[in-house]
Order: sequence, then structure tokens, then C-alpha cells
Amino acid sequence: MKLLVCFDGSDPSHRAIEKAHKLTGDSGVHEVTILHAYQENYWFSMGDGYAPSPDMLKKLENFEESQVQEKKEKILELAKIFDNTEVSLDVKTIHGHPARVITKVAEEGEYDLIIIGSRGLGGIRKVVLGSVSNAVMQGTKVSVMVVK
Repeated sequence: MKLLVCFDGSDPSHRAIEKAHKLTGDSGVHEVTILHAYQENYWFSMGDGYAPSPDMLKKLENFEESQVQEKKEKILELAKIFDNTEVSLDVKTIHGHPARVITKVAEEGEYDLIIIGSRGLGGIRKVVLGSVSNAVMQGTKVSVMVVK
């Protein structure tokens, strides 16, 4: 069995990694991939017609790179729980819309299960921001486990 575990740095995504580890016991899991799919958020806060200067763009790119590197380091630290297992482990960071990236990786990689954390958004925030876990469930044929 192949598991795709989604990580965004939230507490539920930490628990998704822990859940994947628990499933590696006698369940036939032979491969786990931890995926961090990211998309810059700074464009959403800029008004229409705003064109950032080249210096500002460089600062934003450097900030994004440092954030991605920080997530990679966190994933590698959390992934140590798989050290004493016979599971093949891979870590991926991919730029793009998270739900689209997750569904594409899951289907192209022929994963058996996607494990994703629930961010716990409710009310108007869920309506306005949407839910990556919900979009993944609706956008893939792969089974999805949402961890709270």
C-alpha cells in the first residue's frame, strides 16, 4: 500500500504524519510520501493594479524560499518516526495550488490513500477560503483520510 501524507505545518498535518506511522505496522504499507504543496499568498493581499518593484519581488521570493526550506526541515524532523520501519519514505515539496498538486501527485503516483489534516476552518472562513481537504476529497478518485 502507498500512502500520500499532506503537510502544511498545521497541527492536524502533524497528526496526519503520526497517523501514517501508525498505519505502517501490519497493514501492508510499503511506501510513504510526505508532500508539502505550497502557493504564495502575498498576491492575494495586493490590490488590483499593484505591481511590486523588482526589489520587493526579490524579497518575497527569498521569503518564500526560506518558508519552504523551514517546512522541509520540519518534515525531515517529523519523518524520523519512520526510521525503524521497513517503509520506503520520500519527501516532496511542490509549488502550485495545494489541492490540485495533491490530487495530481496522488493519481499519477498511483497512491492507495491520501492522508490530510483538517484545518478546522468553520463558518464564513470556510466559505471564503475554501478547504483544501474538501477540494482534495471532491477532486480525486483516491481514498482520502482526513485527520483532525
